[in-house]
Amino acid sequence: MTFKVAITYLIYVFTAIYLVGLSKVAFSKDAGGFSFDGQLEAFVGNDNNVVIEEIDLTTSTSDTFFTFKAKGGFDYNFDQQHSVTAALSYTDKSYSDADRFDLQTTLSTVGYKFKHESYTINFDYRKADAELGGNDFLVLTQISPAVSFFLTKKSFFRLAYTNIEKELVNNPVRDASSDEFGLDYYFFWNGLNDYFISSIRLRQEDAQDPIFDFQSYQLRFAYKKRFELMEYSSRLSLDAKYRTRDFDTSINPSINAFRVDKRRSLSVSNELEVFDSLFWTLALEYVNNDSNLDTASFSETEVITGILYQF
Repeated sequence: MTFKVAITYLIYVFTAIYLVGLSKVAFSKDAGGFSFDGQLEAFVGNDNNVVIEEIDLTTSTSDTFFTFKAKGGFDYNFDQQHSVTAALSYTDKSYSDADRFDLQTTLSTVGYKFKHESYTINFDYRKADAELGGNDFLVLTQISPAVSFFLTKKSFFRLAYTNIEKELVNNPVRDASSDEFGLDYYFFWNGLNDYFISSIRLRQEDAQDPIFDFQSYQLRFAYKKRFELMEYSSRLSLDAKYRTRDFDTSINPSINAFRVDKRRSLSVSNELEVFDSLFWTLALEYVNNDSNLDTASFSETEVITGILYQF
């Protein structure tokens, strides 16, 4: 990605922010049973090891990148119990030199919610289409029912099942179907201003080629806090994950053994509200994937900064 292209993206972002600001003066965010929201993001960052995990590709190449993201959605409440949602987002991640790894992703979601006084039931459909280096790369489809409830005023649980269909356009042996079960626990010290999350995910994935079949579990611990920093509203996020994948259906001929991956990740980010609904973001993410298949082992560090506007 050239400097000229990056400047063009920034012009688009600031123009969109300006137009959205004008529209907020003319229109209310809520219209009848409808509720609208959206977000624009523009980030610049550095990646010390460009990685495409879906195809076990590590480059050992460091590069800078620019990311632009736009998303919008609406909720419609039929009554106090029944509602539907729809959202669409587009993300463009462009590298300065490694443009064959430029990634464009479109994500569409629709959902239904039933809210009872004691629990909430969700049914969501999600579809993601990704292009890599200007070519069709990946299609993901997810169907996920879930139920959530407060056990106490501070303790919240969410249980979900997700069916996942994965298509790698130019690598059909990796096409797969997955079943995933998840449990999330939230503890709210001070509502959405200060809370803790712990999660577990269990997944079984069956690919066209059994060498890519795996069972996995993932643990996640996160902490979110809103506070004042130098008279600015700030949102802090700490997130740690640990995941194991056991490819125990078929022996991998490259290592004459069953493949085993152990992945650890840690991310820290802070969003500072510099103007109304406009945030400056600084983030750091570290990923380490330890595998007995050398081509799948890597460590990666990304440093990101940019702006985020919500409306």
